[in-house]
Amino acid sequence: MANATNLPVTNSDLMTTQQFFIVAESCAIVWAALSIFGIISNTINIKIFIIMGMGDSGTVSLLALSIFDLLYSIIALCAGVSGILAMVELRCGVVFAIEPFGVGVIFANVMTLINVPNTLVTTFIAVARCMCVAKPLHFRNMFTRTRTVICSIVFTLFAVVVYVPVLTNMGVVMQFDRRRNISRLSLWVSHDREFVKDIVWMITDVILPFTTQFIVIVSVVIMARGLRIASSFRQSYASNVVTEPGTDSKKADNNAETETLSDNILSSHTLTKKEFRVIQQIILISVVYIICNTPKILASTAATIEPQYTFGGRYNNIYLAINLLRKHFEIVNASVNTFIYYAYNTKFRNTLHL
Repeated sequence: MANATNLPVTNSDLMTTQQFFIVAESCAIVWAALSIFGIISNTINIKIFIIMGMGDSGTVSLLALSIFDLLYSIIALCAGVSGILAMVELRCGVVFAIEPFGVGVIFANVMTLINVPNTLVTTFIAVARCMCVAKPLHFRNMFTRTRTVICSIVFTLFAVVVYVPVLTNMGVVMQFDRRRNISRLSLWVSHDREFVKDIVWMITDVILPFTTQFIVIVSVVIMARGLRIASSFRQSYASNVVTEPGTDSKKADNNAETETLSDNILSSHTLTKKEFRVIQQIILISVVYIICNTPKILASTAATIEPQYTFGGRYNNIYLAINLLRKHFEIVNASVNTFIYYAYNTKFRNTLHL
């Protein structure tokens, strides 16, 4: 067995160990605060979507996203509290029966696991709406409630299969702590964990974020183009509608015919107001994901380019600090969708006011 409870001591030119502890302490407090907000907001989301009913695949997919966001926020809160307790040990000399740092590492790994289906569901939502905008007649009935549920289950199973090998090579077991001369439950990692984690890291931190980022960006571009075309068509059609002079009865008949013709044309060539707002909602959710996923991509790129930018490497402290900081973006991504739903989902807003 290998005990990985102690941070590697390195001669980093970018950050001292003391500076890292300050960053870690600050991150733990902010994590806890953001996570509490995420738990509250996603609990509200789940309750509202259940009340609204699972009448369409869109609501089902948003419910699935809210569930994953809630789970992520709960685990993030646990990780934040563990980090705070670890700082209490360092600053106050208090010794807990269970090592907080080790527990925090476990929770941080579970956060990575949950982030996988979260990312895939977000991408699924963007792609589904994008396809309905690009080819509405072909894909409008393709994304059913059953298929959405199946996809969410598959995403979850994929995450478990991919990341469980990492979790099975680590744990919290009774060990002797040489620094404090006591035995307590501490972090244990196997000798094979780093090899396994390198493979899993390539999937969860390189392939998945880069691929989904590209797919979501393309989907946003297509949806934004669809909104622009729909808006332009409405404006141009409205400006071309001219009524002929005549009696009031003739004007009424002309107006009725014009409205009927307008409805037929709009339904064939443009989006309804409801569809328009749904697409706006999905675009905003996707943009938030793109922004919050970018730090992860940059960190993964740095780790790929610089071999010493890794745990235990020359830039160990800055590596850990940046990874702690980028987690803030993931927590924010899991917490802010309530505002988007409230602004662009009329049914969500009306249900919330009940």
